Amino acid sequence: MVRIKGLSILSMPIWLAKIIATRIIKAIKYRIDLKKIDKYVNKPNELDKQMKQAFRTIAKYGKTIEELEKDVAKLKSKIK
Repeated sequence: MVRIKGLSILSMPIWLAKIIATRIIKAIKYRIDLKKIDKYVNKPNELDKQMKQAFRTIAKYGKTIEELEKDVAKLKSKIK
């Protein structure tokens, strides 16, 4: 029987099959993890909804402040 680094020719295909199966399983797990990450990143979650609402509120307050500043400027010009 021929031996290569402690392995016989007959056991080589089983050894090779284990390596291939292990790599396939790792690739599948990696893709599943990527799908979970993709779902988390691309689909809106609760924090995204809260941030969107916060931006709307800030924009609304910004418009209100601008209107008030215009009113103050008009009043100052009437006083002078």
